[in-house]
Amino acid sequence: MFASGLGEYRKLPVKRYAASATRETAEGRYWREYKSTTLAEQVNGVTSVSYGGAGASGGERGTLAATSGARVTLYAPSGARKLRTFARFKDIAYSGVLRDDGKALAVGGQAGVVQLFDCGSRAVLRKFTLHSAAVRAVRWSADKLHLASASDDATVRIWDISSGNCVRRYDGHTDYVRALERSPASGEMWASASYDHTVKLWDGRVGRQAVMTLNHGSPVEDIAWYPNGNLLVSVGGEDICVWDALSGGRLLQKMRSHQKTITTVHVHEDAGPPSFASGYEMTGDAAIDSKSPRMITGSLDGFVKIHELDTFSVTHSIKYPGPVLSCSLSPDSNCLAVGLANKVLSVRRRTKPRNEEDRSLGGYQGVRSKKKGFTVKKPRRLDAGHWRYFIRGQNSKAAADATKVLRRRRIHLAAHDRMLKQFRYGDALDASLHVGRAEVVAAVIEEVGRRGGLQKALANRDDESLLPILEYIEKNISKPRHTAQMVNIANRIVDLYGGDVGASATVDSALHRIKERIRTQLRLHDALTQLQGMALMIAGANA
Repeated sequence: MFASGLGEYRKLPVKRYAASATRETAEGRYWREYKSTTLAEQVNGVTSVSYGGAGASGGERGTLAATSGARVTLYAPSGARKLRTFARFKDIAYSGVLRDDGKALAVGGQAGVVQLFDCGSRAVLRKFTLHSAAVRAVRWSADKLHLASASDDATVRIWDISSGNCVRRYDGHTDYVRALERSPASGEMWASASYDHTVKLWDGRVGRQAVMTLNHGSPVEDIAWYPNGNLLVSVGGEDICVWDALSGGRLLQKMRSHQKTITTVHVHEDAGPPSFASGYEMTGDAAIDSKSPRMITGSLDGFVKIHELDTFSVTHSIKYPGPVLSCSLSPDSNCLAVGLANKVLSVRRRTKPRNEEDRSLGGYQGVRSKKKGFTVKKPRRLDAGHWRYFIRGQNSKAAADATKVLRRRRIHLAAHDRMLKQFRYGDALDASLHVGRAEVVAAVIEEVGRRGGLQKALANRDDESLLPILEYIEKNISKPRHTAQMVNIANRIVDLYGGDVGASATVDSALHRIKERIRTQLRLHDALTQLQGMALMIAGANA
């Protein structure tokens, strides 16, 4: 098409249609990288999964502890290799958690006993037996010298590992206590959640009474702290509640993203895709601190959902073949472990490992060199080996008195645009058909029709040049977005070449296929009309 008068030719815009499906986002592409799945069958439902310790190779990836039935099994982070099994339980085991150094394992039990194991010899180091009902949650203290346990006897206890004594007991819940977490901000602050619909905060420095009580509104299944310790998340029923612990327990957000009871929640400080400020260079600690925290929830509806923590919106969902009981993300965010009620432990591993080098691509890249006796960081020299070299200066603002010189860019025209510019309508139609994109062909047909050249573009064709048009009509005449345009083209072809029917077997065959495609669509339309009538009769009879 042309601008006003004899101005410059403007490229033909490709025809756009309404999106038929949800477009994939960067977040979706990131979580789809967790493709390699390991499924390990367990003896019972997997009630607890957690990463801890230094891992089998001594790195920082973490060892996976999975609790199922009367055993706790340790796996490599990916779940592909079994490391060790603890089966010295007389009843059901709950909440197997590893110490950070990977040398000790704490486990609760149905009989109310908390056991401490040596991971090397699998020997029982301690047994804590004062609980009178099942212990569903066990956690390590910040100093690793104490254990905390929550029980169905409605109490929370703090144990001294060296002496084996209970050094503190918290009473206040009136029903089963099913979740327990230590605050990242203080080693003396604990949060417990119960089936009495409340979450209570306990501070060992101020006594044995709860310093704060939060009403969730339904039985609470699990809790998790934000990495900074300021906010607390509780899940239970179909609700997710986010509480501000610093402002007296104010409810910040209450949301529903699952259809059934939410059984588990996990907050990871750096679980999302890198979020860089496009076009800007980050230096120093700004690049190091650019983390993407995420909240992960699992439910009996079989879904694990990823939530963004700033807007509390769901950014991705993963469907599992059974009710979800527990979930955990490895410390390096490369493995996602999920325990299901149908005796399956699922571990999804990223095909491309995620590490700190991935995060530094958009920010600070430096080398260390020694200068005058101390170590300094030098920024990497920006050269053609880095993509930012080619966009440098684009975000700079010109001064108020600066002279702007606009460069006239050369327009690269596609083949159909060059033909339209020369008013060669038949060749423009052939060029668009050669591209093969329905949006391009539709745009060319509309533009040629607007110019009044559609009859000219279709006329004077032989068998070879007419056949691609007939094949395109056959392919798209049954698609609702193209039907009206294809019917118009088909009618024009019949008017132009109706007297020549029977002269070419190839063209006749193409016309016959178009006719059969139309008949099939009409039969389908009649069948749907009958079904609609029957549905209306049934609905009217039940009304």
